[in-house]
Amino acid sequence: MLSILSRHALVPVLVSLLALVGTAQAQYDTVGPGQAGSYIGAFAGLGSLDVRMTDIDGFTGSNGVPGQAFEYDDTGMAAGVVAGRYFHLRRVHLLVEADGTLVGLPAAARQVDPVGLDETAAAELLWVGTARIGVRRSLGRVGVFVAGGVSMAGVSNSFTDLDPGMDGSMQLDPDDSFDEQPTLVGWVAGVGVEMPVASAWALRFEGLHKDFGETVHQAENRLDVNAGVCGPSGLPSPCRYGFDQRFALLRLVLVRRLGR
Repeated sequence: MLSILSRHALVPVLVSLLALVGTAQAQYDTVGPGQAGSYIGAFAGLGSLDVRMTDIDGFTGSNGVPGQAFEYDDTGMAAGVVAGRYFHLRRVHLLVEADGTLVGLPAAARQVDPVGLDETAAAELLWVGTARIGVRRSLGRVGVFVAGGVSMAGVSNSFTDLDPGMDGSMQLDPDDSFDEQPTLVGWVAGVGVEMPVASAWALRFEGLHKDFGETVHQAENRLDVNAGVCGPSGLPSPCRYGFDQRFALLRLVLVRRLGR
């Protein structure tokens, strides 16, 4: 979820973007036969992060089942910038586009031991960038398009285990916990509609789905009573966890055509 600080940091970025594109001398028309050109824009929308965490070795929870999966999700606001270009191809246009987020995206967490209440898995999408190619078709003054391509993301995946301390209070067990921030590469696909709203400006409504596949992380599990044992089968340490992440985004994009 965007923090108040993040929202304040976003304002000068968008103001600077609009000031920059305001110097371009352009006239927005619905992209039709024989037309092509570059564009930039800014967007905001609602995103949903969907996570599936798999306890590969069966160390988690009260029953310790190898391969047990836990699903959790969260929603929040996302914002960013976009840039691209249209190329004329007979009755349609080829669309080449890149975008990136400016601030943090939704976080999600799941308590995975309902009995002991001492183990929690969490994931957060920190940033996302995409490069897409697609086709656009004009239907009167409205344009419709589909596009897909490559998506990269910075994520934070963590697993937290709490154990009783010497004073009886629950404390973090770093040997059975981890917090890692890998950069993931996946795919993105989306559809949208676009219509002009003023000279050189257009408004676009778009839905995107991004899939980053599964990454495997591990807790060392080398110390104390569980050293070297992961789950009921007594597998050697470390204990492995798989995180499978997908991100869906509905966004409203304000687009500015550049050039003539």
